[in-house]
Amino acid sequence: MATFEERVEGLTGLTVTSSSSPTQAELTEFLKDGVIEVTERVVTLRPQEAMSFQRESSIYNDNGLDLGGPKIISVLRENNADGSSDGSTAWRECRQVSAGKQSRVVDSTSLEYATKYNPVYIIGNSGINVYPTPDDTNDGYKVYYVNNVPTDKTNEVSLIYSHSDIKYFPSDKYYLVILYAACQSLLNNLSSYSISESIPSLSLPAAPVPPSVPSFTTPSISAVTVGSTVLGEMPDIDSTTISNVGTPPTYTAPTVGGATEELTASIEAATAGEATDKYDFSRWFDLAADYIEDEEDIELAQAQIQKIGKYIDAYSTQMQSNLNTFNKEDKEYQAKLQEAIQQAQINSQKAVQQAQLDAQKITQQAQLDSSKEATQAQLDAADAQQETALLLQKENQEYAAKLQQFSSDLGKYSAEVQAKVQDHAAQINEISAEIQKDSTEYNWMSQRYGALKGQYDQAFGLMAPKEGKD
Repeated sequence: MATFEERVEGLTGLTVTSSSSPTQAELTEFLKDGVIEVTERVVTLRPQEAMSFQRESSIYNDNGLDLGGPKIISVLRENNADGSSDGSTAWRECRQVSAGKQSRVVDSTSLEYATKYNPVYIIGNSGINVYPTPDDTNDGYKVYYVNNVPTDKTNEVSLIYSHSDIKYFPSDKYYLVILYAACQSLLNNLSSYSISESIPSLSLPAAPVPPSVPSFTTPSISAVTVGSTVLGEMPDIDSTTISNVGTPPTYTAPTVGGATEELTASIEAATAGEATDKYDFSRWFDLAADYIEDEEDIELAQAQIQKIGKYIDAYSTQMQSNLNTFNKEDKEYQAKLQEAIQQAQINSQKAVQQAQLDAQKITQQAQLDSSKEATQAQLDAADAQQETALLLQKENQEYAAKLQQFSSDLGKYSAEVQAKVQDHAAQINEISAEIQKDSTEYNWMSQRYGALKGQYDQAFGLMAPKEGKD
């Protein structure tokens, strides 16, 4: 025959060990409680079945027997014969009288006087008292009572999880004890569920800073006087600037529901009875635990777990929406940046070309004069032109390199943001999946508990006497 532990496991789907929920020690207590409850309910609904739970005491020769308050079925007293050897004639059944008649049952002049042929018993604060009072001369008594100490039938020891039968208990009622223990085991396991998953925070890198526009100063060449002709100064070459670049975009993690209900907020203690705690996300996890562990309200716990799951789904959706916005802004910024770089290159080329034209004018003017000073001015102008072009080219090259590096850094930043957002989304999905798994298991056990509890209650309902019938 299967043990009680195996039969409870078969009904609940649980695996009971020394460290599970429930433990084997807890299952033992559930079985004992089940024996007591089933006994009491059956005897209450069907008093005629009390003898199915009957236990016989030893023979006592002193009054004041305390059996722990069980239902007394009958009390027998010896009639000046050894009841242990003569069971047919030695015993007389005692009738129960109220404690108020204690003085009458010992008064030989009273109609209530108790004799060895008509003994009585009284249940008082001190226990069971039999009259005539026993004096250890073949006038002892024994008690038949409804058993109140769950005991294994095979080994006659205190009932534990590994046993398979029950003494002083009808075998056709074993299933009720098993149903009771199964229900209590499911409740114990349900109360062990603790929603403590915390949502990881999203840490993003700092966005790169665009390089500063270089400051360029054209070399100055003094005016040259050739005879009465004054050759003009070397014209300035305009600085090259990059404008309308804008600001690199940054990714913003979503806040769903307001600052106090942010998904990444630290978990705070909550109380099931506080209305404000129902609207603060940071307290939702603790609130679900309260429903399970303190309130033992399965329906509210299920609803709270579902609410948490829906909230996480909303957060994930908003997070993806924010990422899409970031990608759009990043694409627009990259386009502006490339446009600005191209315009800067065009402006630089125009500035060099204009400087060359101005220098040519000065050179041409110098060529009109054959003087030595004019020739030198021509050479100086050519040198200044060359120096200016080289400086401008150098500055543009350096700035272009910085822009290129910035563009590369911006690409890395964008990739890192996407990677972190996706990793964060994956973590949230894992937590959501774990919560969903726990919720599914919790719901299944809740439903299983309801089904087994229904069978348990239905069995007693069938035992109840029908109205209008004896």
